Amino acid sequence: MHASTNANGPVRLRDLGFGTSWITVLLLTSATLPTIAAFALGATSLLALCIGLASVMALSGAAQLALRRLRSHLLAPLQDAARAMEHLRTSGQAQRLDERGASLLQPLLRRFNQALLAIEQRDHASKCNLTNVEVAFDRVHAVLQSLRECVIVIDPRGRVVLCNLAAHQMLGTETRTDGLELLPLLNGDLEKAVRDGVAQIETGTTGEVRASDLHHQRHIYDLAIVQVKSNRPDQDFGKVIVLADVTRNHEINRIKDELLSSISHELRTPLTNMCSSSEILTSLTIEDEAAWREFTAILHGESRRLKILVDDVMEYTAIETQKIHWQIEQVNVVAVAQKSVELLRGKALDKQLDLQLAAAPHVQHALAAIDRGRITEVICRLIDNAIKFTPPGGRVLVTVNTHDGLIEIAVADSGIGIAPENRQRIFERFTQLGDTLTGKPAGTGLGLSIAHRIAIAFGGQIWCEESHLGGAQLRFVLPQVSLVAR
Repeated sequence: MHASTNANGPVRLRDLGFGTSWITVLLLTSATLPTIAAFALGATSLLALCIGLASVMALSGAAQLALRRLRSHLLAPLQDAARAMEHLRTSGQAQRLDERGASLLQPLLRRFNQALLAIEQRDHASKCNLTNVEVAFDRVHAVLQSLRECVIVIDPRGRVVLCNLAAHQMLGTETRTDGLELLPLLNGDLEKAVRDGVAQIETGTTGEVRASDLHHQRHIYDLAIVQVKSNRPDQDFGKVIVLADVTRNHEINRIKDELLSSISHELRTPLTNMCSSSEILTSLTIEDEAAWREFTAILHGESRRLKILVDDVMEYTAIETQKIHWQIEQVNVVAVAQKSVELLRGKALDKQLDLQLAAAPHVQHALAAIDRGRITEVICRLIDNAIKFTPPGGRVLVTVNTHDGLIEIAVADSGIGIAPENRQRIFERFTQLGDTLTGKPAGTGLGLSIAHRIAIAFGGQIWCEESHLGGAQLRFVLPQVSLVAR
């Protein structure tokens, strides 16, 4: 007896979980249907009533048992499949189904589990691909953020898609710039160059635009705009804008030009004197001994002046470009100051100046981590400057003191002094106050500038102020002092 048929053949009741005994029960109970009908028509026989009730009870029990079998073998697996599909839809996670249901549903449940396995495999592959993409993006993002150049990516509508840290600092924006139009964030030459470059690329005449020396908020930039190319013919990923800050390069070139100009000017005077003296010497005879001595002395003096100038320029350049080697050691600063005074005592005596050193007892053994030779050079340059600008018979006093963890060296003189408006200028390169025609002392104009840069290199400071001796006082301060007992 067949319940129905399908493509694979007839579907039997036992495929739904019903055996032969169940068929027999159903046939037996069906024989009671006439009795039930008689009872329904009003039969009054007690026997008929009893037989009818027994038949109804037997039929009800068999039906309930059949329904339970249908529910456990057919309905429950289908409900489990429905819940699994809903769970997959809402959470994206697959749940395997039990394939031990009715034989009719086993192929369906097996195919459902196979589909879940394929979904899990594709989901795992997608997660791996996504992880690889995220790692690649993080790597590229880290590289972009570490670049000193400003990198900005804009979409076809000119809105910012990506902006690295340097670009944020250049634009002066502390918040996110994603989605903002770029051009309103720029100004000056840079804004016009970006606008024209983007328009030029959009016309299709070129895929890259470059521009140089563009001013934006006290900085100078070199610009490059590149169209982002895609493998898809109709896809436009926007443009990449790269800005290189060349402000320092321009400043270095300006300093170099000024330095060359100043050197040329400073070299002209000694070279002119040397050429004139040598030319006169060629016309002198052996009888002109006094003239010989005079012009050879001029040649000697100007050659020494020229050598000092060259040495100072080389030292200034080495300090400025940080190519100088420092030899740091624990040094007794009072001993360094004493040596500096002794080196210049002869020059002071030639000018009839009283050069003295004063140091309090508690600083006699003060130590500082410094370069002995360089600090000696600084003190000598300060003393030499005081000697130059102090008239004969005057005083130059060098003092050494400590306070607040600092060591202080001051050189005071009784000379002509320095006006307040010029006290900062004297530390600029090739700066000499006064007029050569009125007796300005000879020099390169680099001495105090070199001393200033050495002081800064050691974390110190140097400045000019009024002296208690009536002239000027140059004060030099060094940090990191340690006092040791005798």
